[in-house]
Order: sequence, then structure tokens, then C-alpha cells
Amino acid sequence: MQFTLVLVLCILPAAVYTWNQNCITKPVGFGYKTTGGQGGKTVKPKNTAELTNYLKSGEKLIIDLTTTFDYTKSEGTAVSTGCFFLKCGSGFQESLANAGTCNGRSPTKVTYYKAGLTQLIVGSNKSIISSNGKGAIKGKGLRIKNAKNVIIQGITISDINPHVIWAGDALSFDNVENVWVHKCTIARIGRQHLVSYQKTNKGITVSSCYFDGTTPSSAYCDGKQYWIWLFWGTHDEITLINNHVANTAGRTPHAGGWSKSRNYVHLVGNSMDNNKHGGIEPWTGSYILSEGNKWTSFTRPINIHAKGGHLAMVNDANGASQCKKYLGAKCLVNKYDNKSKSKTWFDVVVLSQFSKLDKRAISSARNAVCV
Repeated sequence: MQFTLVLVLCILPAAVYTWNQNCITKPVGFGYKTTGGQGGKTVKPKNTAELTNYLKSGEKLIIDLTTTFDYTKSEGTAVSTGCFFLKCGSGFQESLANAGTCNGRSPTKVTYYKAGLTQLIVGSNKSIISSNGKGAIKGKGLRIKNAKNVIIQGITISDINPHVIWAGDALSFDNVENVWVHKCTIARIGRQHLVSYQKTNKGITVSSCYFDGTTPSSAYCDGKQYWIWLFWGTHDEITLINNHVANTAGRTPHAGGWSKSRNYVHLVGNSMDNNKHGGIEPWTGSYILSEGNKWTSFTRPINIHAKGGHLAMVNDANGASQCKKYLGAKCLVNKYDNKSKSKTWFDVVVLSQFSKLDKRAISSARNAVCV
């Protein structure tokens, strides 16, 4: 059953919403079984070539990044036919001509760094950490592909052709199992901050990360990134918990949207700030459970154009209580400041579908929500 009445809920002053990045210390949610490179040797790459090889190796490794690894100019530049996505003033994004993005748009020649188009492959049994807090990867993202048991913790991924759509993703899941992404920062990306590909991607938790949408080039010329999270695997199980998502314009997340999509997304206890366009996008094949999130200056937590998917937006005590029937415990109620509104969208089928998943994963995330 679905309701679509528009109203303002749980109005509270913005000052109550503080983000505690340090309150989660172990993997919870769907990725709670992840151990990464535990038991493997620790290596400290000295340059990009060493880092590339360590990431894709078949060894169990703890890869400690102690500086910035800048791939930006490593493969030179390219010029391709593309378009102006929306030439709306200064600070607009261009786009490469992929997947129909440029259909009906004004053509132009697009210049970009080639390194951003391909990602660094990450193999199984890896922990990518930064012991000194200075570890960063610039100009190229990470792609966990056909791999299991990966931890990415405490690093920054940034500056991947921010002016060009289709010119680079920050972090991709491509046929993976058991991944924990924790306390990372992602900023100034041309396309997606997170994306799951059209394979099975299970056991993923993204926690306590900072997704910074502030950008010099944006889809709507307002300095806010649109392309944040895109999930469209054939069977995704993803927990997003205690992340700070700021200055964005959409896709938090976009889930589903093609005939074989099955995306189970637990959006729980996140801080969502400063967005005047749209947030959650439930498209065909998606099942999104949103509970205990805090929305500040977020005009539309749900994208009004999304359709075909399923969302359980826990906005009141009744919704919270319905969770107990299916999941064994009440859900947490979302909170909104006086600049944020939420459409009431509560599909019980989401709870029914989540009841077939790992209930320990679901409850461990809810119990770990920071207060």
C-alpha cells in the first residue's frame, strides 16, 4: 500500500543535527562479515605504479596510503564529441556522448583527462587504509571487480574530471561480496560517487563517509553535484549508514531503472544536507528502506519524478511499528528541519522483501545508528 500525501513532518531546528563520524568502529549492516586484508602483510606503495599493482594483486594485503597518489595527468588528455548537458550559466557540466545523454543537446568538443575513464581494479582480500590520515587518490577511481572481502577506510578519492559527465566514477561495485567502505571522503567527481554495476553485489556497507557534492561544475549550475549514488545491480544488498551527504542535487540514491534490477538499499542514520532538487529515486526493481535519517535544508528528500520502484519512508510512529511485524523491531523515524519536506511514501512490500534478507545485517545497522 502506498500513500502520497505531501506534508511537513517532525519539524525540528537544524541545530539538533550533528554528525559524529567516529561512532561506528566495526562493520555493521550488510557488510558486517567483511575482514579485508586481515592476516596479510602491510605494504606502503611509493608511487602510482606500485599502488596499481598492489590493488589488483591476488595477495591478501593491507595497503597503507600515506600520501596523495595523483593519476590525473598520467594518461594525458583527450578530446571527444559531446554536448553541453545544461548550459545554464557559468559552472555547467559537459557530457561525453554515452547512453543517449547527448540526445537533443547542443554538441561541443569535450576535453578531459583520459585517466578518469578507467578505474583502478581492486582484487579480493584487501584493506586500503591510511595510517597517517593523508592517504588520497586523485584523478582515478576504484573498481572492486569480481572480488570478495574488501575494506576501504580513511582515504580520499577526488578530482576525477568534475566538469564532464561519463568521464569517471569514484567507487564502483562490479560483482562483489562483502565490502566495507568507512570514513572516506569523496569529492569533485564528474559522474557517480558510488555505482553498482549490472551484476550481483551483496554484503556492502558504506558508513561514516563524507560525500561532498560541492563542485565548480554542476548539472544545474548551482555548485552542487547531481550524480551521487547509482545502484542498478541484478541483486544489490547495500547499507548506507551514518554518512554525511552535503551540497548535492540528486541520486541519494537512484536505485533500479531497468528490467533486471533488484536493489535492496538500507538508508539508515545518515545526515543529508543542502539539496533543493531531489534525493531518493526509487525506480523499477528497487526496494529502499529509509529510517532514522536527518534531513537539513533538503527541499525534496524524494525525487518527484521517480516511479516504478518501492520505498518505505519511515516518517511516523505507524511506519516504525509496521517494521516490527516484518523485521522483529521497530524502525527509526526520519527527522526533518523546517526547510525540509517529505512526501509520504510507504510501501509495505519493502518490509516484506527485507524480511527475506539477513535480519542480523538489518538490525546491526539500526542498532549502530549514532545518537
